[in-house]
Amino acid sequence: MKMIKPLTLCLLLLLFCKICYATFDTGNTIYAGLEDYKRDNSTNLVSASISFGYVIGVHDALDGVVVCTPENITKRQVIDIVFNYLRDNPQLRHKAADGLISQALVKFYPCKRK
Repeated sequence: MKMIKPLTLCLLLLLFCKICYATFDTGNTIYAGLEDYKRDNSTNLVSASISFGYVIGVHDALDGVVVCTPENITKRQVIDIVFNYLRDNPQLRHKAADGLISQALVKFYPCKRK
């Protein structure tokens, strides 16, 4: 029986994972929900709430790891940062929402290297 070299196996697994990777939401979905959230009279409270919660959830998962936000930052500030990033970069909105949220937050609040 012929053995697969460890490096070859790792490359095959990475390729397979990339092919099978599915994203929950894209920047387009999150941006639309955040637009609705920021509107005075929201037309879709469900979409607005899901987008709000998704952004805050991604922030909370990354905080202290790659994003280091100040202690006194508000959820509204986090939402504003992500909304403005998505608004200003429409060419990226087709990409995975979690990655875009990460990019937006790291831009303003990267963790300092020790």
